[in-house]
Amino acid sequence: MARGMSGMALGALTAVALAMPAFAADSAPKLRHGYVDDRFGQLHYSIAQPAGGSSKTPIVLLHQSPNSSVEYDALVVELGKDRTAIAFDTPGHGGSDGPMTQPKLEDYAAAIAEGLKNMGYGDTKPVDIFGNHTGSRTATEVAVGNPKMIRHVILGLSPYALVDDSLSMKLLAEVPHPKSGKAMLERVCKSLDSRAETEEKTGLKDPIWVNIAVDSMRHNVRQEFGHAAAFEYGPRFKQRLLGLTQPVLMLAIDDPRDNYQGGTTAIGMCQKLKPQLTKSPRVDILANDFHNDAFYARAKDVADGFRKFVDAK
Repeated sequence: MARGMSGMALGALTAVALAMPAFAADSAPKLRHGYVDDRFGQLHYSIAQPAGGSSKTPIVLLHQSPNSSVEYDALVVELGKDRTAIAFDTPGHGGSDGPMTQPKLEDYAAAIAEGLKNMGYGDTKPVDIFGNHTGSRTATEVAVGNPKMIRHVILGLSPYALVDDSLSMKLLAEVPHPKSGKAMLERVCKSLDSRAETEEKTGLKDPIWVNIAVDSMRHNVRQEFGHAAAFEYGPRFKQRLLGLTQPVLMLAIDDPRDNYQGGTTAIGMCQKLKPQLTKSPRVDILANDFHNDAFYARAKDVADGFRKFVDAK
């Protein structure tokens, strides 16, 4: 009897042991996709989370224009190891429905807030939020308009995050709005060789940067609505930044290709802005030679910096 019981126990333990590798593999975060309603139709999002769930505050990621959440795929998976990470396609980008006429950035922010609320988030179930480039402006507007729903704000700031109003209007006037899909594709094709040469020098190897580029074309002649909204919002951006009441982390993102201000650096921009955010209870800077490719090439470094900030007691 005792020997039989031992055999049964051994068999049970063996079964558990054999099951453990499969369980461990299944517990790794997987990138999944979903849709939620908003004022323009549906918002598409990518999501990753621990298999057993997490008590940590979810983090929401907002991309730059005219890209989509594809640029955050690696970062979403990395953050999803210990919390829910959600990357939205802002309206009219990637897989999200968008407006048929040029919106303001406030329209994008309102749609993101609606999407979050329709997913069950709100004043009693807050999230942390990150945005880079155009996304930093949308994240700021969401946070100022919904101060209880947004717990921490992380902003990817480039050397041109804050520019003179006159430069904002100049950049707005220069945003291309092709009249046809053919004109849009011709413009893309003309820039392809130079883009490929530039991207291959970064951490965004083919096919990653190609996937990002293809996704940016999905909304055809409306693909540059996001850039136009961001530049039109420029004169209001600093005032809204100064209204942030949440802890703020500024991620310094240097991209020399887009430096319109003669040698200004991202870290310099962040250091200049930091003492002005007087309503925020805590303002930190994350700077480690990050560039736009960091969300893929250095996803763990970026995620660890985010975790350290939002999980601080």
